[in-house]
Amino acid sequence: MDGGVIFLAAAIIAILLCTIVVVLCFRYVQKTYNLVDDVLDRILAGNNSLCDETIKEDRISKLTHKASRIMDMYILEAAQTKEEKETIQGFISDMSHQMKTPLSSISMYADLLIEGNVTPAEQREFYSRIKSGTDSLQWMMDSLIKMSRLEVGAIQLLRTSLSIKQTISDSITSVLASALKKNIDIVVAEFEDIPLLHDKRWTQEAMVNILENAVKYLDNYGKIEIAVEPLPMYTKITITDCGMGIDKNEWHLIFKRFYRGNNSKSAGGAGLGLYLVSLIMEKQGGYVIVDSVIGEYFSISLFLQNN
Repeated sequence: MDGGVIFLAAAIIAILLCTIVVVLCFRYVQKTYNLVDDVLDRILAGNNSLCDETIKEDRISKLTHKASRIMDMYILEAAQTKEEKETIQGFISDMSHQMKTPLSSISMYADLLIEGNVTPAEQREFYSRIKSGTDSLQWMMDSLIKMSRLEVGAIQLLRTSLSIKQTISDSITSVLASALKKNIDIVVAEFEDIPLLHDKRWTQEAMVNILENAVKYLDNYGKIEIAVEPLPMYTKITITDCGMGIDKNEWHLIFKRFYRGNNSKSAGGAGLGLYLVSLIMEKQGGYVIVDSVIGEYFSISLFLQNN
C-alpha cells in the first residue's frame, strides 16, 4: 500500500512538472512570438532603431540585430537607387541642354538654305556654321562614349614605362594647326626626358583636352607654356595659358561633368573635356590640380607616377 501511494505521488509530481514545463514553454513561445511580431511591426513601420532595452534575451537580441542589419541594407540600397536615378535624370537634363544650342543652330541655318533667298557668300557661311554645329555634336557624342566606358570600366588603361617627352610632343602636334590659326605660341621648358608609368593614348587624350581648351579661350597671339618637374613619387606636368583664368571658388567645380566656368560661357564647349582629364588621371593612379588668377593665367598640373 505504501508503495502504491509513493508511486501515485511520484506520478502526480511528474504530471505537475510536465504541466509546469508545458506552461513555461508556451509562455516562452508566446513571448518570443510577441517580440518577433513587434520587431516585424517596427520594420514595416520604417522604425530605424530596432534596439530596445526590453529585448534582453540573447536569441531575440540576435534576431533583432540581424533584422536591423537587413533594414539598414534595404535603406542604403533604396538611397543608392534614388541617388542613381537623380544622377541619371541630371545627366540627361545636362546632355539635352548642351545639345540644344548646336541643334538649334543647325536647324535655323538649314531652314535658311532651304528657303533659298541667300547670296553665295551667305550660303558658304551657313554651311560653315552647320559644319561647326555637327562637329560640336560629334565631339560631344565621342566624349560621352569615352566617359561612359571609362566610368563603368569597359576601358582598362594600360600603364607602361614610356617617354613622357614623346607623349607631350604628340599632344602638341594634335592642336598645332588650331593654335597657328590664332598665332598662339606653345612653349615647352627644357627638361630631362624620363620614363613615366602611363597609358600613352589616354594621357595624350587628357593633354589634348587641356591644350584645346587653352587654344579655345586664349586671344590671338596668346601663349601656352608646358613645364615638367620630377618629384619623389610623381612627375608634375603643368600646362599654363596666359588667358582669362577662373575664380578660386570654381577650382573644385571645373572637373565636374558638364560644368563650365563663368568666364567661359561665351565660348563653345560642353563641359566634358576637363571631366575626362580628371577621370583619365584617376584611372591610371595619377591626379590633377588647378591653379589660376583671374585675368593673369590658368594652370592645370597632371601628376603621373614615376617608373
